[in-house]
Amino acid sequence: MGWRTSIATAGALAALAWVAAAPAAPPQGYLLPGAAPYMISVLPPPPARGSGVEADDRRAFEVTRKLKGSARWTLATADAAVSPQADIHDFACALGVVLDETSAPTLYGIFSRSLSDERAFITPPKDFYQRPRPFVGRRGDICVARTDELARSGSYPSGHSTAIWAWGLMLAELAPDRATAILTRARVYSESRVVCGVHFPSDIAAGRLNGSALYAALQSSPAFRADMEKARAEIAAARAAGGPSPDPALCKVEAEAGAQRARWAGGPPRPRGGVPAPGVVHA
Repeated sequence: MGWRTSIATAGALAALAWVAAAPAAPPQGYLLPGAAPYMISVLPPPPARGSGVEADDRRAFEVTRKLKGSARWTLATADAAVSPQADIHDFACALGVVLDETSAPTLYGIFSRSLSDERAFITPPKDFYQRPRPFVGRRGDICVARTDELARSGSYPSGHSTAIWAWGLMLAELAPDRATAILTRARVYSESRVVCGVHFPSDIAAGRLNGSALYAALQSSPAFRADMEKARAEIAAARAAGGPSPDPALCKVEAEAGAQRARWAGGPPRPRGGVPAPGVVHA
């Protein structure tokens, strides 16, 4: 089985497992009602219509349509699934070990509960700005189905980017020696939303800010802090046991995506040779 089939199958199975295993009501989050910051005030507004930033956003949709059929498009399609099962697996290469609900039940619970908390961070600004998705009213393939529900949902900020960035920050805390790889994977995952054609670059940037706010808010929950310590032990035990290992072919694709710094994705310029430009700090 090739890596393309492998990640497509893994993503589909994880998404189906999440649907099949999901309870009638979502799990209770960690945060008390009203504990989330008012993200309409925290987030900057989307780029103004007719501005240069908005033009760059729209250009990104055109540029990334050309990626269809590439390894990057296949990865973005797999990244479209957002669930605790799928996204624990998405960090396998970054962590160096494959985790699941059996080997890391507390981590799975953290992802599940924080996904419930996420709604208070993304629904208000999405409803307030009601920014149309990039594909609405435009031609060009996207990597998911063009449904009415997706078209009606606000583009700003990205909910996928909010979740994955918060989870990336959690994992970076739990496995600090792998923080660079973890956060790079979280960035690549959020950029997959642009590759898919369902978000603008400014949407995913706002999503990362949103995810940081979610992660910060969760620090006030004693239950979250207690679960994080349990998850730290789970991850350490799984890594010490030496397996199972992620698919090397998939890890190569993710590494190549992480090394790409497309103009639409932002990032500081680099001179020839890949050495950071003077005065630019790469973190």
